[in-house]
Amino acid sequence: MGYWYDFAVKYDSSKDTAEDITKKVLHSIILRRLQYKKPAVIFIGGKSGEGKTHTAVKLQQLLLEIKGLAIRDYLEDINVFTPLQYPKKLNNLLYDKRLKKVPIICTHEARTIIKASNWRDFLVTSIADVNAMSRAIKRLCIMIISQNLKDIAREIRLTINYYCTVSRPIGHKARLYIHTMYEDDRDLDNPKIRKRRLTGYLVSPTGKYKKWTPQYLEVSRLDKDIAKALDKADVDSKSAILRNKLNKLMEAMKKDVGVEGNKLNAMLTWYMNNSDNLLTLGKVYKGKIRLSNDFKEMHTLSDKELVKFQDMINNAMQERNEKEGVKNG
Repeated sequence: MGYWYDFAVKYDSSKDTAEDITKKVLHSIILRRLQYKKPAVIFIGGKSGEGKTHTAVKLQQLLLEIKGLAIRDYLEDINVFTPLQYPKKLNNLLYDKRLKKVPIICTHEARTIIKASNWRDFLVTSIADVNAMSRAIKRLCIMIISQNLKDIAREIRLTINYYCTVSRPIGHKARLYIHTMYEDDRDLDNPKIRKRRLTGYLVSPTGKYKKWTPQYLEVSRLDKDIAKALDKADVDSKSAILRNKLNKLMEAMKKDVGVEGNKLNAMLTWYMNNSDNLLTLGKVYKGKIRLSNDFKEMHTLSDKELVKFQDMINNAMQERNEKEGVKNG
């Protein structure tokens, strides 16, 4: 059946849907790996707004369904939205009897609330911890969401089993592109980290094997209640840290100018330097940011202040884009 293959799954074209085949492949490459007492480390990357977070949680949902569990019962247990949550959640997964059958932990993108160097250090530590603890106590699948694989130190990249990227074309389901990571050591003095497309076999009801290298796997949307709960947990986790940063900025402004300063201008300064945070607190519609009620509550804004700040941030971003366009032109 060839040397390189990652899965062999039963497939009945008359019954199985695209999501059925996705679930079977995930079972083969992740849960079977855990059954053989090996950790599974999955990197999920992609541009902002492509659906990395929701796709990761949909994968969690499919994996838990295979084990007869419901994502609604464990959503906050297995998703780490800020590094501060990590030690407690990992400890619970390893020792809490309620989570005995749950084999997943997912670290979500947090570069917007901590320094880039601290984010990279956290990723290195979290991967090393899971690898060590899962060998000694409980086999775990760790999912890492970040924009770029370069966030992870080279020596740790070698422990990643699957490199995934997500894209979500308008009007279509999210597309999950999966590559297997491996070390090319043909040159022993200069080994290389490489990736190859996931490849396996579909086994028909008659027992016939058909080689299959999927360009991507389709991942359907989360149910609305799960998506809402996920977004709320993410915002709630990050908002306290963001608010503390903003308060420090405003205090610094007061000392600098010797007056109270303007709250909206302070917010504008901070968010223009940390614009990715806005995507967690609003959405883009017709090229402009629309801020959510969560943003309003987080900064204790009136309706009038929310509308004013929304105009300020959109105008500032438009001016910056125009300047960058002239510079690049």
